[in-house]
Amino acid sequence: MKKLGLLILLLSSDFAFGQVTYVPVPVAFPQIAVGGDPAAQNYITLLQLVNNNSSFTTGHIQLFSDSGSPLPVLFDGQGPQSTMDVKLDSGQSEQIQITLNGAITAGWMLITYTPSDALTTVILQFRSGTTLLSEIGVAPAFDTMTATDLAAETDVGLNTGIALANPDTINAYMFVRLWDPNTGASLATTTVTLPPNGHTAKFLTDLFPNVLSIKQIRAEVSIDQCSSSTCTSSGGNGFLGTAVRLDGDQFTAIPVADRPPDGDQVRILPQVAFGGPSDGLNMTTVLYLTTNASSGISLTADIFDDNGNPLSASADGAAPASSIRLTVLSDRVTRVVLSGDQTLRSGWIRLTLPGMLHLIANAVFQTFSGPNLASEASVLESPQVTRGLIYVKGQAGLSNVGIAFANPQPVDSAINLTLFNKTGFVAAKQQVTIPANGHLARFVTELFPQLAGTDFDGAVSLSSAASFSALALRLTGNKLATLPIAPNGMYRPAITGLRVSGIQRSPAQISFQIDVIDYDSDLATSSSTSVSGTAYIDFGGSVGYDYGPVAIDGTNLVGKVSGTLSGTFQPPDVTGAVPSGTSAVFYIFVVDSTGNESNFVSLPVKF
Repeated sequence: MKKLGLLILLLSSDFAFGQVTYVPVPVAFPQIAVGGDPAAQNYITLLQLVNNNSSFTTGHIQLFSDSGSPLPVLFDGQGPQSTMDVKLDSGQSEQIQITLNGAITAGWMLITYTPSDALTTVILQFRSGTTLLSEIGVAPAFDTMTATDLAAETDVGLNTGIALANPDTINAYMFVRLWDPNTGASLATTTVTLPPNGHTAKFLTDLFPNVLSIKQIRAEVSIDQCSSSTCTSSGGNGFLGTAVRLDGDQFTAIPVADRPPDGDQVRILPQVAFGGPSDGLNMTTVLYLTTNASSGISLTADIFDDNGNPLSASADGAAPASSIRLTVLSDRVTRVVLSGDQTLRSGWIRLTLPGMLHLIANAVFQTFSGPNLASEASVLESPQVTRGLIYVKGQAGLSNVGIAFANPQPVDSAINLTLFNKTGFVAAKQQVTIPANGHLARFVTELFPQLAGTDFDGAVSLSSAASFSALALRLTGNKLATLPIAPNGMYRPAITGLRVSGIQRSPAQISFQIDVIDYDSDLATSSSTSVSGTAYIDFGGSVGYDYGPVAIDGTNLVGKVSGTLSGTFQPPDVTGAVPSGTSAVFYIFVVDSTGNESNFVSLPVKF
């Protein structure tokens, strides 16, 4: 169970015996901004929701200020209020505009969903009056982090901001370290203390004002949670974080992730663009790579075009090449600017490491109008998936959503696309075939031409038998913002009821029945009638919990939208007889034939 979810579960786990509980799912955004002069600089936050479940869901929205106190705002002009409840029917999409009449104010947002989470997107808009200057997409956090690393940069007109939030009920302490870009040694440190539900957002130049080179530096920043204000040992329940790059008046979100001990040997950036007329629209892609591997990393960046052929780019002004060798030194940042000629070209990048090593890779897409920077958008590497879901909202002549696909397979790959309208009904279907090592980048209005010249609001699901990588970008005017892609499809199965039909003490065993709804009717199929899932049994703090897979006969659900499944769970690590009268809590979720997980439900039991 994820830490943020576990925290909220523990705070709400006063079960009535025998009562079915739908485990709440928290989704957090560590940075939002609202307010300002409506005739000058101001901020608006857009909250976009798609309920991709086979049942309704309710989201409880909470906003917090820097001090951790509630942050009153206007939801679609109503308020001020710091909380709001929103109910979404199955498949429904909705956009909520969050504003504030007053000074520019930053904070963070927590949405607690029951019985299932929804695809959730946050867009921050920076405006001058009603004119959009820049917008960014803030990645959702389903979990807290205990440590993270990111590449930060400052220069004339360039800075990096770091936003942190504490979702805990006690103080949180973060040890922030700036690493020397020349030696890889610690250059400076500071401790950030956040009260319960507290938040902070500071530029790098404010975090480390006494570093002589802080106004012109490119360095790794690491953030580690510690157990006290002295930061002599690790501890705590984790924090939320994101970063923002400010280049002139263009903001770019820099997603951050929990520090992995290592990672995949092959990393994919499914979109790269460079080149174009010097007096017109032209682009560069800037790669930022950082590692804490003690000996550093030497890796290869291979670039491919739409047809899977090698695509040459100039790296930092060098002769064009499609395969580029890169070195990333320990606790330092490697920055590579990919540029081209007078023709705008796009493709994707495969990074191949010598092994499964720690590497943080992100790309910044820069769009220029002649020599002037018009927009930036930043993305982390994209995992390989077989399905995904994107919120799409566009206005004719004003905004659109683009999707980029990379096929890392050695054979052609077909990707199925389904367009859903605002109420969740299928509006259109499309299939695209991407060549081996190929690439495709299209606007939604190109993938579904019937949307051209219209205002649209809904979602697009992606699915394939083979794994692919994808990213989504929102284009408003000439401003780009990254959109999250949920790692699941539209109609996930929903558990609506749970009953225990029998309990055995030796060996420990629980027989159960679950009522399910699955609008895709693919929880079980004629070719795969077994329904898989995971079950947990929690005996309490002094004993702990055990979990394991369950396989359930789903024959009676083949081709059906709803029904009841019966199964049995034997905790794999519970040996011997469970003492008579022992109380516990039984949890379960199931997975459909395409890998979509249901909601997580629980029921108190007694052996």
